Amino acid sequence: MLTGKNNEEKIWNYLTSAGLNACGVAGLMGNLYAESGLSPTNLQNSFEKKLGMTDAQYVDAVDNGTYTNFVHDSAGFGLWQLTYWSRKEGFLKYAKSKGKSIGDMETQLEYLLVELKQYGLLSALKTATSVLEASNLILLKFEKPASMNSAATQTKRAGYGQTYYDKYAAGQTAIGGIKMNKKPVSYLQTDARWKNKPYRVKGENSTIGDSGCGPTAAAMLLSTLTGKTITPEDTCKWSVDHGYKALGNGTYYAYFAPQFAAYGIKCWQLNWVNAYHNPKATSFDETVKYLKQGYYAIALMKKGTWTGGGHFVVLWWADDKVRINDPASTKDNRLNGNLATFKNEAAYFWIVDAREYNNSGKLVDGSVAEIKPENVPQAAPGATAERKATGVAKSFDKGLAGTYTVTAGSGLHIRNVAGSKAGSMIVLPHGTKVQNYGYYTLVGNVKWLYIQVTYQGVKYTGFSSGEYLKKQ
Repeated sequence: MLTGKNNEEKIWNYLTSAGLNACGVAGLMGNLYAESGLSPTNLQNSFEKKLGMTDAQYVDAVDNGTYTNFVHDSAGFGLWQLTYWSRKEGFLKYAKSKGKSIGDMETQLEYLLVELKQYGLLSALKTATSVLEASNLILLKFEKPASMNSAATQTKRAGYGQTYYDKYAAGQTAIGGIKMNKKPVSYLQTDARWKNKPYRVKGENSTIGDSGCGPTAAAMLLSTLTGKTITPEDTCKWSVDHGYKALGNGTYYAYFAPQFAAYGIKCWQLNWVNAYHNPKATSFDETVKYLKQGYYAIALMKKGTWTGGGHFVVLWWADDKVRINDPASTKDNRLNGNLATFKNEAAYFWIVDAREYNNSGKLVDGSVAEIKPENVPQAAPGATAERKATGVAKSFDKGLAGTYTVTAGSGLHIRNVAGSKAGSMIVLPHGTKVQNYGYYTLVGNVKWLYIQVTYQGVKYTGFSSGEYLKKQ
């Protein structure tokens, strides 16, 4: 339903309610303004004289059937100046099916969303990180005017969009069109109710209090997004039952995506680049962009302010700042610490899709069918998804070929190229069996075996250190 005092406010509200973030709405509206002045009845100016009709006369004639050449007259019409015959035909059929005038703005906006989805642009407008990015997406892939490659045209249309952003987004407690994140439920792994409860696999005596930061972080966000009481005890049990507790350590990195998927919530590891003390890593900055759009995040911290080893914390966005829920501390320097320090000490990030919750206050339905993390390739039914390393093995030794078992207690990375500094594709649990066909790359004195394994329904091919692989 349209709400607002004028066309621009109605369009802004409608597109925002459809899930586009502020950058996406503004970039789109800047293009709509350039095409039609935001008038849903706009007939291309050059055709008014040619057809001998005003905007209103054109709409009335098409609606009442006295003008029958709407589809093939090549006249631009409406908010985004539909011109090509098949697109005009699709819109006309849609308006008639709704019993609405072709000049009805809500009907046009409904069909606009249909077209944006058909062009593969709708999801991009929900996650756009700047007005210029969104504006150019629409200009270059949707509107496609003759002047689309002109820097002046791109700047001009983005400028129109920025005007709408400044007017409608700047005055909200919003970044990117999404209201600031609601503060998540806060749990401490050291809570007396569960700190001494077991979080362990055979061969260790660890507890939730000393090793359960990962599942505790997950419990905070699961409780927040489902409205249910899901405690660290619940998530730690799920982790152990599903093989995500690492012997002698905490929780495997692969735990988060399937844990959230069990509740119908999408979660994925942002990338496989270790950002710890890595000034070139962009992971933290990318995570902040997601937080501003209404997502939550989980970060793995390394040695420094937050931990002496490895520690998971929850991130959220409020008052133009990154906020932290630390499962092991309520100290101010752990919850509102220096972000430059945080960026330097964070290693990996997981993104949790909470846009619906933060935008509308609605709780996640929880009834969604299988949801897989974004970084896992999707295969066609009956096929196996695959992820292959970007690097190539440099040596061959037939004697190396065979089946190996992962001996690392905390799990073993499969990396994109040989070497411990390369991006990790997945962490294989202790005891996982993998295959090598004789190919490897020598790094220092270590043979990095080019291995293959199918894990959690995905076939991985990449490099793992031979120091942590025992041949059968």
